This record gives sequence, structure tokens and C-alpha cells, in this order.
Amino acid sequence: MNEAQIRRKENWLFFRQWLKSPRQLGTLAPISVKLSKLAAQQAISQYSTGTPVVEIGAGTGRLTRALIQAGVQVQDLTVVELDGQMCDFLKETLPSVRVIEGDACHLKELISPQILKKVCVVVSAIPLMYLPETVRQSLMNAAFSVLAPGGKVIHVTYNPRSPLGFWMGIQQNRVGATWFNMPPGFVWQFEKQ
Repeated sequence: MNEAQIRRKENWLFFRQWLKSPRQLGTLAPISVKLSKLAAQQAISQYSTGTPVVEIGAGTGRLTRALIQAGVQVQDLTVVELDGQMCDFLKETLPSVRVIEGDACHLKELISPQILKKVCVVVSAIPLMYLPETVRQSLMNAAFSVLAPGGKVIHVTYNPRSPLGFWMGIQQNRVGATWFNMPPGFVWQFEKQ
């Protein structure tokens, strides 16, 4: 399957799944190529070969493909997706990537115990701004629970404001923006102080 075929198929799948559960997906279409490349560049700055990278809310894999193109080695990458049909699509189009179907709130139990506390970066495209605050906190706590000391969370959102609001002990920096994206997209970096 070539890139154009993958894009057509992923757009159709994403739209179908959005019709079923718009809040879970948060947007009508997969992340744009431009925004996924911007997020991947932020993630790659935290990465060195041999250190684990975890992506949560992988969707159809557009951000996953950008991470690989930016230089993340497939053997270092674990992706987690809640939606079963999207997991099937990920396994079909990215057969060498470790894909886990599950709720990222339970990240510690989902990923391999060998990489716990060794993950250099967790990349998130989960639509946090549409989730209740308790779920947002649970997701971020789960992400921080698997990170190595000094590890960071890179998060993609369509809101220029942080989806975490004021959260004691978490440094939040907007590290990228694609203002001419439709809708404009933003990349945030979260780390424990």
C-alpha cells in the first residue's frame, strides 16, 4: 500500500470512527502531516537510539510515521491506541511497530516492564481538552509514571492554551505552532519540575 492509499484509507477510517464517537477522537480528521512532523521534531530532540519512546492515542499512525521518518528506530517505539479498528489499521500499515490496544490511563500495565522508567519521551495526540479533568490527570500521571528521570511528554492539541491548565509541579511550554494548519495546531511539552 503506497502513501496515497494509506492516507485515503486512514481518512475514511478516522471519519467513520469520529461519527461513532466524536469526543473520543476530538477532530474530524487525522493530525495533519505538517503538525505531525512538528511534534516528531520535538520528540526526536529528547531521543537517542536505544531509548524507548511511547506514543499514546496513536490513531491511524500519521504521527507514528512522522516519528519513524524523523529518526525514531522502530524497535524503540511502542504505540498505544484505545480504538480496536484503529489498532487493526496500525498493525496493517505499520507491521513492524509494537501496537498495544488499551486505555493509556493504564500505561504502566500495558507496556513492557523492561521499559518502565526508561522511556525518554511520551508523545500524545489524545484530545485532552475534550476530556474531564480527572481523566486528563489520570492520563498525564500514567505518562509520567513510565518516563525516565528528566523524560518529557510531547502533546499535540488544537488549542493555543495548555489542556492541563494550572497543574502544580508540571512545567508546561508551548514549543511549536502551525498557525496555517486547519485548524491551527500546537505542540506542548510537559515535564515534572
